[in-house]
Amino acid sequence: MLIFSAVVSLLKASDIAKYSHTKEERMKSFFSIFILFLLVLPLSAQEETEVKPANIFETLAIPDSVTGGVAVITQDPRIEALMIDRPSGTTVSGGYRVQVFSSNTQRTAKTQAYKIEKELREAFPEHMVYVSYAAPFWKVRVGDFRTSADAQALRTDIVSTFPNLRSETYIVRDHVNL
Repeated sequence: MLIFSAVVSLLKASDIAKYSHTKEERMKSFFSIFILFLLVLPLSAQEETEVKPANIFETLAIPDSVTGGVAVITQDPRIEALMIDRPSGTTVSGGYRVQVFSSNTQRTAKTQAYKIEKELREAFPEHMVYVSYAAPFWKVRVGDFRTSADAQALRTDIVSTFPNLRSETYIVRDHVNL
């Protein structure tokens, strides 16, 4: 409705321009038409809303603007369910994790880290397990906690489940996903 009234105003202003006799009057009417056009242009742009896809699978299902091609993904439906149901989370710099392994033994550290990761994922599926390499150390850390007390509770559970990790298990400050 607002756009319609602006267009009517433009037409009226253009009628005035037809009957203007002096150069100054024509310039004023042209300038007013130009200003009205600049005011109407953003209003029409605001009416169009772009719907963004919720996930990568919806993005791939949108036809290409040039060729019209669509990516077809053949996969187990559980993969898409995992990707969609997984909370996106935000990274917080002031969190805590439980570090259960750190080694710089070049020959065995990587293998040990992934072995410990597998065991921890099986024993504590509700917690994320992170394997990282920062030269020359391989590290395994568990969990995403806001407080040291929450991390300490998991540390106690890990040590009781895996007594052989007691000497290497401690709480560390880290960037966490909450």
